[in-house]
Amino acid sequence: MWDQAEKLRKMVQSVPLKPSSSVIKANHTNTRVITVTSGKGGVGKTNFTVNLALALAKLGQRVVILDADLGMGNVDVILGCSTPYNLLHLLEGGFSLIDIIADGPLGIKFLSGGSGIYNLANLNDSQLNRIVNQITLLDDIADIILIDTGAGINKSVMNFVVAADEVIIITTPEPTAITDAYAMMKTYANHSSDAVLKLVINRVLEPNEGNITADKLIKVSLKFLGLSINSLGFVCEDLNLVRAVKKQTPLLLAFPNSSSARCIDEIANRLLYGTTIKKTDGIKGFFSKLVGLMR
Repeated sequence: MWDQAEKLRKMVQSVPLKPSSSVIKANHTNTRVITVTSGKGGVGKTNFTVNLALALAKLGQRVVILDADLGMGNVDVILGCSTPYNLLHLLEGGFSLIDIIADGPLGIKFLSGGSGIYNLANLNDSQLNRIVNQITLLDDIADIILIDTGAGINKSVMNFVVAADEVIIITTPEPTAITDAYAMMKTYANHSSDAVLKLVINRVLEPNEGNITADKLIKVSLKFLGLSINSLGFVCEDLNLVRAVKKQTPLLLAFPNSSSARCIDEIANRLLYGTTIKKTDGIKGFFSKLVGLMR
């Protein structure tokens, strides 16, 4: 098993980057791959991911969202956009990455993983080589790739967490959500990975609640798990978020001056300029780790 995974890693690393295109990044830095996850469903993870993407786009970043929630993926619904394609169409051939990637507001793009993610583990060498050539194009068209996983600590979710260079764990102040967030951290600590972990507290009733919750989780994870986690801040409870979902319009577009939208703007600023940024191997490095974990 180890030999097979190692062979795949070497194959992926040997694939040359595509030549420059009209949209290649000017600063030649690798794309940041950030997994957004949660220990519990219903904490607002996907809504946060979509609106964080928009906030980053407002700051001049080119952002791609990969919807990796295998069972409940709904990035397209929150964006108010639809696409008939997902990663499976790329795997089955006949479609390129450009064919299946969809356009969202403010220039962001999104890619639905769908059942294609399951099939990554079953590709032969020729199929894998073709997919890697396509996926690595994302390094040319994105500054940041946000990966929205499912909730929980099952293997399919943890693969995306362990493979990432940066991970945002989102929770709420509710005891059940905090317990499940800690379970996520504990599971992560059992893997030999070195991602930069970041924490967001969602749906707080007042700033003090967000700060206290983050402080407790950060101290406990350091003391009992040896994990260092950075706080990105909190997002206020806000009925405008519910109104935005019903309108199928992202919060940052429907209510850009709402309290929760301003919180997400601040988190985007902090993510770009106020926290540790790990040296990254881009989507090629991430994909190499992911496929190795799946095999």
